[in-house]
Amino acid sequence: MSAPGDIAPPQAGETRERRDEAGAILERASFRGGVLHGPTVLFGPDGLASAEIGFAEGQRDGPMVLYDPAGLKLARMTYRAGVLDGPAVIYGAGRTLTELNYVAGLAEGPMRSFAASGALAASGALHRGRLHGVLTIYRPDGSVQQRLTYVDGLLDGEAQELDQEGTVRRSSAYRAGRLDGPVVEYDAAGQPQARTQFVADRQVGERQTEAAPAAARRPWYRRVLG
Repeated sequence: MSAPGDIAPPQAGETRERRDEAGAILERASFRGGVLHGPTVLFGPDGLASAEIGFAEGQRDGPMVLYDPAGLKLARMTYRAGVLDGPAVIYGAGRTLTELNYVAGLAEGPMRSFAASGALAASGALHRGRLHGVLTIYRPDGSVQQRLTYVDGLLDGEAQELDQEGTVRRSSAYRAGRLDGPVVEYDAAGQPQARTQFVADRQVGERQTEAAPAAARRPWYRRVLG
């Protein structure tokens, strides 16, 4: 006779439950050929599901859903032959926070993050678990706040800061995660106003202001005569 809480040796195609000494359910598992095969559900102290996991031939296979103590989703992942492989969603208070994809155990492909309001907060791409390509960050009103270029998880290339009208107000050059190149400041019309040079995160020389475009300057005789 098995002790309380133990699962007896499973039979082919059998679903078994494990309970605590008080009789509360802890786990419901499916077996085939003596190994986990099919859905397995884990339960919390209040009897609500804390995890739903698909198995095939003893390995995680298919969707896995995790829940918080209130029964709200925390995450939905996809497994193939025991490895994360497929779409994944991370939740907070039942709302979608992040959408991404896995290939052979590493995050790969498009990624989107959302604010608590549901508005898109960021979009980009991942390669072998690291940010790779252009990451766009949005304001709550949907306007683009920043565009950042990544290579293998490090800032590499141009980084832009934009105002709510969509005008670039600052651009910075990065290489391997460090400021390396010009940092240019722009006015509301998109005209460069100042430039600062950096090498490996260190400022080189003084901040240089840009001369106003010739078309915007008053003729010399107007400046002399007033």
